[in-house]
Amino acid sequence: MKAPATLTTALTATTAAACAALALTAPAASAATTTVRQETATGAPYSGNWQVSTVGTLDFAITFLGIRVTGTCDGANLKGTVQSTGPGALTAASIGACRTSNGFSSPATDLDLSTVPDKSGAVTYAPVAGGRDGVLTINGALRFKIEGEFLGSVRTCWYKFRTGTTDGLAFDVYNRDNPNRPLPNDDAQGKSSNITLVRDTGSDLLCPSNGTGSGAAIARGESTPGSGVFDRKLYLTS
Repeated sequence: MKAPATLTTALTATTAAACAALALTAPAASAATTTVRQETATGAPYSGNWQVSTVGTLDFAITFLGIRVTGTCDGANLKGTVQSTGPGALTAASIGACRTSNGFSSPATDLDLSTVPDKSGAVTYAPVAGGRDGVLTINGALRFKIEGEFLGSVRTCWYKFRTGTTDGLAFDVYNRDNPNRPLPNDDAQGKSSNITLVRDTGSDLLCPSNGTGSGAAIARGESTPGSGVFDRKLYLTS
């Protein structure tokens, strides 16, 4: 099923945002660099296709008429390209079926990106002591839809994503050997827990105007370029 330039579910996808690339300041006032590598911290630089696949459900919560409503989506898959220095682009996205505790839902959906004007993104090396190794952002007008019957009518609610104070999605990135990574898997990983769901145009007046979302995912590249088999483990350094 194709959806017109909207991500019909919750993330993400997610699952990234029109977010300025984070940078460190080196002692000589020069900006820190970013290198995406193959396998390890000393591996060859990696440029090519990538895939980010969520592990487990994507979880979100909204306040509906004063009642907290929780929801889950079966998962999300994002694909794109990346240069070893960090810049990249989103090329495909899909998300599993979503459902909420008050009966709203959306089907599993592929995203048609043909009308999304900005599909750019970036991976940035921006380590935090005791935390992440970098940040993944995807600049796109992604939004999701949930529907359900309420007060005798089917209500449609559209939401866009905001991370912190910036529209879109951003994920903390953890290297495969980072002890603070969110998943036990031996892979580069992404996590976001600071997503705000913002009601968007086209929503029923009874749709809630706020919500939160979170998810964790694994990122991989291709050992054979263009194969569509994402088996290359990645590592982020300066």
